[in-house]
Amino acid sequence: MASLSVMAMTNYPAALHMNKLYSPVRRDMTAVAALTKFVDKAVSVSSDEHWNYCHEMLPKVSKSFSSLVLQIAQPQLRDSICNMYLLLRNLDTIEDDMDIPAEVKAPLLYNYHRCLSDNNWKFICGTNADRELTKGHHHIQAAFMSLDNSSQEIIYEVAKKMSQGMAKFLPKEIKTMSEYEKYTEYVHGLFMSGSLRLAHALIGEDLVDDSLSLSMACLHQKRHTIHSYHEDVTELPRRKMYWVLEIWSKYVNKLEDFQDEENSVKAVQLLNEMITNALTHVEDCLEFMSKIQDPLFFRFYAVPRIASIGELALCYNNLQVFRTLVKPKSQDLKTRIFDMTNTMADVYGAFYDISCLLESKVNNNDPHAVETLNRLGAIKQKCMDSGTLDTRKSTIFKSIQDII
Repeated sequence: MASLSVMAMTNYPAALHMNKLYSPVRRDMTAVAALTKFVDKAVSVSSDEHWNYCHEMLPKVSKSFSSLVLQIAQPQLRDSICNMYLLLRNLDTIEDDMDIPAEVKAPLLYNYHRCLSDNNWKFICGTNADRELTKGHHHIQAAFMSLDNSSQEIIYEVAKKMSQGMAKFLPKEIKTMSEYEKYTEYVHGLFMSGSLRLAHALIGEDLVDDSLSLSMACLHQKRHTIHSYHEDVTELPRRKMYWVLEIWSKYVNKLEDFQDEENSVKAVQLLNEMITNALTHVEDCLEFMSKIQDPLFFRFYAVPRIASIGELALCYNNLQVFRTLVKPKSQDLKTRIFDMTNTMADVYGAFYDISCLLESKVNNNDPHAVETLNRLGAIKQKCMDSGTLDTRKSTIFKSIQDII
C-alpha cells in the first residue's frame, strides 16, 4: 500500500460540467428518465470472479443498501462504493463480534487498513452472511486493487481513519454527546464523506462541508441506536451499547432498567429526548442532499435519510421500543420510500409530512415537548421555503398509520 502515500489527487474535468448538466431544475427533469433507465437494470455478470463475488455478496449482507448502490449508473462509482462498503462491513463485523478478546480485537482494528494491500490476510468472525463475507476477504481485496488510484486512495484513507477510530473507542464508555458524535464520525461519517469524495473524483460531484456529512451520519446513527435498543440489550453475547451516559443516567442506574414496567414513564421521556436531539441534524441533511446533482447518486443518500426520520417518528413516544423491534403498520412503506424518492422535491415533501405527523404524537406534558415542537417547526419551515410543496404530485407518508 506504500504507493498510496505518494498518490496525489488530480483535477477531474467532469467537475467542470456537473453544474451545467445537473442544475437543480434540470436534475429534477432528468430524474425520472434516469430511474427508468437504470433502477431495474441488473449488474451484468463480470468475467472477473472477484467483482462477481462483491456484487453477489452485497445484497446478502445488506439487501436495502445493495439496491441503492447497484442502481448507480456509473460503473466505476458503483463498484468503488460497493467495494468500500464491503471492506468496512468486515471491519464492522470485527468490532461487533463480542467473542473476540479485547487484546486480539484492539490491534486487529487499529491495523485493519493494512489488509487492503495483503491478499493473504484473513480473519474469520461474525455470523451468517457477515461470516461468509469475512471468509471472502481475498476477493474484496483483489477487487480493491483493480480500482483506479484515486478510488484506492480515498478508500484506504477512510478505512485507516475508521479502523483506528474504532480502536480508540473500543475500551471506552460513551459518556457525552460530543463523544458519541465523534464516534459516529468514525463509524459512519467517514463513509458518508468518502462516498461523496469518490463521486467527486469519478463523476464530478461537488464536495460539501464535512459538518453536513457528519449531520447525515448522526441522523442515521442516532436512529439506529434508538431503534436497536431491544435487540442490543437482549442479544447474547451482549453487544456494546452506544447510548450516551450523560443522558440516560438522568433517568435510571442501568440501561437494562428501561425494560422494567416501573420505569415506563422515564423510558419514554428518555426516548423523546434522544429523538429530539436527533432532529437537530435534519436541516443540515436537507442542505447536504440539495447539493447532490446526479439523480441516482442523490437517491443513494436520500432514501436512507427518509427511512431514518420515518423510524424516528415511529419510535417517538413509543414504549414498545424497549419491549421489541418496532415496525410500521403500513406494510408497503419501505417500498413507497424506495420507489417514490426521486427528486429533492420528494424529500422536502416527505420530511414536511413526517414532521406534521410527528407533531400529532407530541405529548405536551413531556419535558422536551416545547423543544421537539420547535425542531419540527424549523424543519417544516425549511421544507416550505424550498417552494416545492405546492407542486408535488405524490405523497410518500400518507397517514398516521405510517408512523405508529
